[in-house]
Amino acid sequence: MSGRPLVVFGGGALGGAVARLAASRGTSVTVASRQPGEHVGWWRRVCVGGDAPLGWLPTQADVVIAVGPGAGEHAAETWGPAFSAWCGRLRSLRPAGVVIAGPAGLVGGGIDAFDRAARVLRHEGVAVVRVPALLATERGWAGELAAGLRRGLCPRVSPRLPAARALVVEDAARVVLSELGAESDVIVTGPALVTAEEVIRALEVRYGSSTRPRLFGTGVPREVQARLRAQEQLEDAWDDTRYGARTTLATWVERQPGPRRRRGEPTP
Repeated sequence: MSGRPLVVFGGGALGGAVARLAASRGTSVTVASRQPGEHVGWWRRVCVGGDAPLGWLPTQADVVIAVGPGAGEHAAETWGPAFSAWCGRLRSLRPAGVVIAGPAGLVGGGIDAFDRAARVLRHEGVAVVRVPALLATERGWAGELAAGLRRGLCPRVSPRLPAARALVVEDAARVVLSELGAESDVIVTGPALVTAEEVIRALEVRYGSSTRPRLFGTGVPREVQARLRAQEQLEDAWDDTRYGARTTLATWVERQPGPRRRRGEPTP
């Protein structure tokens, strides 16, 4: 790392992973997000796309923008005109380096909204990192499923979701920090195309528990499903030399917290 302070806008799975990795390397980190959560370093309440002043940004800080639609929100709003205007105000403060992270894939599920904003920022010297679905502890579809099984529950899930080249969030965080100051536009993917059923079965074996089938729907918002469908055709994209090795689904599952139980064992 450069020794400059880092401000991460977005306290979701990717923003949190970037903050943890930077802090582990000795960087002073501030997480700026709508919710406090359990973040490393300092936390500041910020609504990306809002009109609150940004003068508090440390001089010559590095900046990572990793925001996405929250529950009930649409991508066109998250990455729309207000977001672009906010990014313009941020750039006027002349941070040392800026990376914006968002979804990879073809048009669908609001990816086009992110792409429009990213193309403008790219011309202003901002690095762009495009990622597929992410595997994160306690976050997202797979992380929440793992958490439910870990607590001894039998979650209702549906395997009727598009396959994805899912990438472990800590791997994505390495990419984001590697691209600070690079003025690049990169797409990265996980090492293999995995199905929802493969994720479900691997976690069931890991925790010795069973899921129950969803009778109706998938439990995943339509826009999220559309983003997954847009990512199904992504080709393998990764630079081992620059980013290091990727984590497989099997390794991610084994690293999930909690005891390993055999089927039939009572839950503590």
